[in-house]
Amino acid sequence: MASRRNKASEACGSPYDDVLQAVGEDIDRQANDVLAAIQAGASPQELLWHAALLTRSLEDFTMLNIGRGRARGQTWDQLGAPLRVSGERLRKKWPIGMITRRLDAYRAARAARQAGPPHVSPAVPSQRRPPTEDADKDSDTATAAPDADTAHFAAQTPPQQLASALSFLQRRTGKPLRQTAADTGISPSHLSRLLAGTRRPSWPVAKNLVTACDGDPFEVRRLWENAHRPAIPLPAPTPPAANPPADPEQARIQLRDAIRGLYLAANRPDLGRIRAATANSLTISNIECVLAGPHLMGWSVTSRLVFALGGRPADLRPLWHTATRTDPTPPQPPTPQLQLMAEAFG
Repeated sequence: MASRRNKASEACGSPYDDVLQAVGEDIDRQANDVLAAIQAGASPQELLWHAALLTRSLEDFTMLNIGRGRARGQTWDQLGAPLRVSGERLRKKWPIGMITRRLDAYRAARAARQAGPPHVSPAVPSQRRPPTEDADKDSDTATAAPDADTAHFAAQTPPQQLASALSFLQRRTGKPLRQTAADTGISPSHLSRLLAGTRRPSWPVAKNLVTACDGDPFEVRRLWENAHRPAIPLPAPTPPAANPPADPEQARIQLRDAIRGLYLAANRPDLGRIRAATANSLTISNIECVLAGPHLMGWSVTSRLVFALGGRPADLRPLWHTATRTDPTPPQPPTPQLQLMAEAFG
């Protein structure tokens, strides 16, 4: 009986499924806001404000999955195991009645955000923007929205970054899709799906497409690798985007190409716009130096540029560390490479 009930529940979905992605998007956006605030030199009060928002969203995520798990027939002990708490303790902390009320409150808050001005959860300060040390001054100045040209470029998923880069290269050629498809050796419909990001190309196809569009395959290679990287099942930690090479010179070249790939995925914006996206913390000369390579800048400069271009600085930090290593090191045994999906190679 219980088995049939569980299967029926899974077939129909649960009342929690519709907001799972929404909560995940909240967490992703708020995590980016935290890094942006750090890059902008935010005060401790402002960073704590961001922490309160992120903490609330993480609690919503925990609550949501507990409710989903119970709806699918999982026991409290099973749900408590990943959190390293007993089932009884979890049940007392998150009774189903509380989960239902919090889910309703989340839906109402999200509907209010979509219908009107930005809404902030009552669990955190009610300012529409984080409080600053100048909050006691003119309120219009304290809550003014940042200019669009000064915001960092929107973060994209790895598949989106790859599609954006390929789409930019194809548009830049001025050729019709049919001609580009013929030059690449694929059908126009398949090319259209690749450029829209609904399909991911194998490396031979991606390389042929980049070459047909007069692009540099080395700039796109890391975007392609990240787009094809398989998900790692929990509780294994997520690995870095790629294992850095042992040779510092090769690491410098790969770091340059990776940042150029992000620049390409952002549609090669004007350097002045990139400078504005870093809140003018970098100069045009800094940006040119990093993009031109293989000259190296400090991690503070490099990470600010990576973040401004919509990338994840943590993905490139191991590569930067290898690139800046000058002391000789003894040869190390080869590190097992993270395997990409075999079909990605064609």
